Amino acid sequence: MGFYFLGSILSLTLWLYLTFCHGKRKILKNFNFWSNRIVFENLKFNFKNKNVQDKICVLIPARNEEKTILKTLKSLKDQKINNLEIIVIDDNSTDNTSKIINNFKKEFKKIFLLSGKKLPPGWVGKTWALKQGVDFANHKKYDYYVFIDSDIVLTKNLLVKVSTFINSCDFEMVSLMAKLNCKTVWEKILIPPFIFFFQKIYPFNLVIDKNSKIAAAAGGFIFCKAKIFQHQNLYDLIPNKVIDDCNIAKLIKKRGSIWLGLTNRVTSERQYNSLKEIWKMVSRTAFEQLNYSILQLLLSLFGLFVIYIHPYLGLIYSLQNLENDYLFSLLLLVNILSISFMILTFSPTIKFYKIGKFFTFTLPLSAIIYGCITLSSAINYFFFAGNNWKGRKY
Repeated sequence: MGFYFLGSILSLTLWLYLTFCHGKRKILKNFNFWSNRIVFENLKFNFKNKNVQDKICVLIPARNEEKTILKTLKSLKDQKINNLEIIVIDDNSTDNTSKIINNFKKEFKKIFLLSGKKLPPGWVGKTWALKQGVDFANHKKYDYYVFIDSDIVLTKNLLVKVSTFINSCDFEMVSLMAKLNCKTVWEKILIPPFIFFFQKIYPFNLVIDKNSKIAAAAGGFIFCKAKIFQHQNLYDLIPNKVIDDCNIAKLIKKRGSIWLGLTNRVTSERQYNSLKEIWKMVSRTAFEQLNYSILQLLLSLFGLFVIYIHPYLGLIYSLQNLENDYLFSLLLLVNILSISFMILTFSPTIKFYKIGKFFTFTLPLSAIIYGCITLSSAINYFFFAGNNWKGRKY
């Protein structure tokens, strides 16, 4: 009985903190980390739809992306920016990726295809590809670099709007979190929690706050000033970092203000049709997120259990013993409150992804799965030379 009472009180305490305090420097002023109100489309700044004079270079690392990259390139072409150039770094693809890019040159001439060199020791694939792309781009004079993934599609005029925003607010970097596919059952169960957990680890309020050390970016879309990379290629400083986006954001934030938010105008075309596909995607970075620390792994698993799973166990236990003691009524109330806060905080993410309200209640299942993925990521790191992703070990 003591186990359930202590766990339930701890869970409610954590939910009170997460709901009302986490990620906020000013409790009554800042948005809650879970509110999903930091959205690019909701920003108010002086935007005029006119030709961009700045020279913009889009850098795309691509490894076996024949299914998605054409849509990415077409969405860039539709931006209608005269000073836009594209550099695609073909990271040793074995499919038709390079052929598709060469064919696209007939539609858009300002595109360069770099054949990536062999991955050297001490580097991870995407970081190595981006390092080569920046080295090539630095020989030219660009005003901005845009780093996007090869499954990303942008709505029309987005680059113009982001360019206006970064100029008007004097940010060094603006990153928009791509809206991921959420059509299959496994996507609906696991993608919204993925976004929810990301915002919990990197509250957008603190990322944007120049006085906070918290820095993060979403690798699907990073728009930044090119001058940041022209004296030193920042990717040379993070050769072995699998989580390249957040690590590059840390380096950029040391040089000035950054902005990170949600958007409906950057979408991912990548589909995850099975649990196995999502498992591989997450396990690649999960243990690195914990700094390869066993202590942080144990704390993370304990936190997932106490915050997301214990309230339901406590609820079931209290319902089974209501007739035995009035204290079980108190236990029931405590767990109902925790579950209510869980539903309240997760609902905006479910709403943002426009999926059924039923999936608000699958968060404990998602927590169990993500706990297992994180544990498997650590096991693969220690016993199987890393996690597999696109034919490489990480």
